[in-house]
Amino acid sequence: MYIKVKPNEDYELLNAIRAVLRGVELDAKEVSGVPMESIKELVDILKKCHFGVIFFGMGLTQTLSHHRNIDSAICLVRELNDHTKFLLTPMRGHYNVAGANQVFTWNTGYAYSIDFSREYARYNPGEFSSVDLLMKDEVDAILVVASDPASNFPAGAVKNMFKHPIIAIEPHHTPTSVYADVILPPAFAGIECEGTAYRMDKVPLRLRKVKDAPDDCLPDKEILERLLEKVKEKMGE
Repeated sequence: MYIKVKPNEDYELLNAIRAVLRGVELDAKEVSGVPMESIKELVDILKKCHFGVIFFGMGLTQTLSHHRNIDSAICLVRELNDHTKFLLTPMRGHYNVAGANQVFTWNTGYAYSIDFSREYARYNPGEFSSVDLLMKDEVDAILVVASDPASNFPAGAVKNMFKHPIIAIEPHHTPTSVYADVILPPAFAGIECEGTAYRMDKVPLRLRKVKDAPDDCLPDKEILERLLEKVKEKMGE
């Protein structure tokens, strides 16, 4: 069953599904471009399944309601569990994105959108997330670690990103690294150095070294530690 949603109206549709699930009769012919008959049919399918999983991608967080869309999806899954077994799983875009979120969480209590400018962790999606900071052009330098925002961020954010110095810790040629002012190529984890990566379902996998890295390539952990030492040295700490 294919449900086509109007852009930026995920929040409305998710809450309409929740309302129908609770037995509320909505006074509308359609919600987010989806006819009420289709919403009722969808709810009936969700209630009758033996084990359901909602997978969501980056688009759900990058539309108008941002993280509120995820709030609604979580509430929907909780309410579906009154009828059957349901889970919610994000579809991660890059290798080991889940690993970054795990480490951020057990260090700060927050998975992303973290600000340390006051010397303690503050969390506020929509204000401290990368896309929002770039869209408002509130940065003056960017450190990109094993990612490619130029291929994934909105055009306005990428345009502002390229206005400022970019440092990329990246072993591949990407649209971001090609335009970076400084490139620090790291060793490949799981090939040229050992490490840990997290599967999309948060299961950690230990990676072993298979061969030596070429030239003077260092593991990304060591590169970041050396950068931190230099920053502390410059700040007189």
